[in-house]
Amino acid sequence: MSVYAITIPCYAQMLRALNIMLIKGEERASALGFDPQNLLDARLAPDMHKLARQVEFACTQAQETICRLTQQPLPKLDTPSNMQQAKALIELTLAMLAATDRASIDGGTDRQVSITLADGLIFDMTGHEFAVNWATPQFYFHLVTAYNILRHNGVPLGKTEYVQHMFAYLRQP
Repeated sequence: MSVYAITIPCYAQMLRALNIMLIKGEERASALGFDPQNLLDARLAPDMHKLARQVEFACTQAQETICRLTQQPLPKLDTPSNMQQAKALIELTLAMLAATDRASIDGGTDRQVSITLADGLIFDMTGHEFAVNWATPQFYFHLVTAYNILRHNGVPLGKTEYVQHMFAYLRQP
């Protein structure tokens, strides 16, 4: 299966869903009379990253997939400090995904990829292994954590917001 097919369009549809979730979060905050910034600072547990970082990390995984498989410099993303910046980061990432060439992604699947974590751990793998075993699980982890932070803070989200793209396949009566 094409690595492009299992990453780029999937990341795009889920980032569009994340954008809608953030909009619903803003609406909920406004309805309750509090600053949406409070949502960006929310986290599920004291040792977990806040919502703003979850958005940043989801976008980072999508952008790094492109960069690592096409041998481009890795992006340095800033943590959004308000909802407008969070949504702008998602839009920037969506534009990068839309501009990505399928052949360039699939051409990077046999390329060697190394990931060095902040604590010094280094992982070596192929581009295919990176996309399937690192980037995609990391992307969904941060996306679902963002969803959970919003839900935990009273934003009325359900599976409809998470898998809105599935309505294109809904059987009509």
